[in-house]
Amino acid sequence: MPRFPDPEVPSAAVADNNIIGEVRQALGESPDVDIRDLLVDSTGGIVCLTGAVRTLYEKQTAGKLALSARGVKGVENNLVVVADKQPSDSEIECAIANVLGNYPEGRPARIGVRIVENAVAYLVGKASSSLESWNAAAMAAKVPGVKKIVNEIDIVVGEPVDEVEIKNLVNDSLSKDLRVHPFDINVRVENEDVYLEGDVEDEETRRAAEEIASGTVGVKQVYNNLKIM
Repeated sequence: MPRFPDPEVPSAAVADNNIIGEVRQALGESPDVDIRDLLVDSTGGIVCLTGAVRTLYEKQTAGKLALSARGVKGVENNLVVVADKQPSDSEIECAIANVLGNYPEGRPARIGVRIVENAVAYLVGKASSSLESWNAAAMAAKVPGVKKIVNEIDIVVGEPVDEVEIKNLVNDSLSKDLRVHPFDINVRVENEDVYLEGDVEDEETRRAAEEIASGTVGVKQVYNNLKIM
C-alpha cells in the first residue's frame, strides 16, 4: 500500500505554536497570574492575550511575561479586568488608601490616591525615586476593581527630610538587618547628620551599622561612636 508523505506544516505556524507554549508555561509558573480564564494566541510572533483577570496588576504581569518569552516580537494585551464583585469607586479609593497608608515605609502620607473615577485611580504625592513611584502604582494595581492607574506622583530627588523622620528611617533599617542588634544602638540626628552610640559585639557589627545608616534617605553624614564590648 503506497504511503503518502505527511503534509508539511509551515515553519511560521510551528514557530507560533512554540511561542504559545512558551508563553503559557511562563504564565502558568507565575503565582501572580491565573491562566484558567486566559487564552494565548500568536501570529507571526505577535502574541494576543484574551480573557479575564481579577486585577490590573495581573493583566500587567501577564503582558510582561508574554513579552519576555522566547520568540515573541510583540504583545496585544486584550485581557479584561473583572473583579469577583466590582466595587464602587469609593470602595476602591478606600482600599488603595489602606494599601498605601504606610508607603513609603516609615514615611506615610507622602503618596496617596487623589480620586477614583470609573475604576480609574489617580495617584498623587511625592516620591524620592522613580522606583518608589513605580512600586506605589504596582501596589495600587493589585487592588481588585482597579482598571487603570494614572500616576501623578512627583519625583523629588534630594527633598529635605526632617530629623524625626531620619531617625525613624535609620532605626527601621537597622531593625531589618540581621547583621546588627538595633536595641544596642542609639540613633541621634542633628542637622541631618546621624550619630550612632552604644555598645556592639565586634568591628563587623560596628561597620555594618554605619553602612546601613549611611544608605538611609536624608542622611548627610554618619558619626560612628559605637564601642566594641
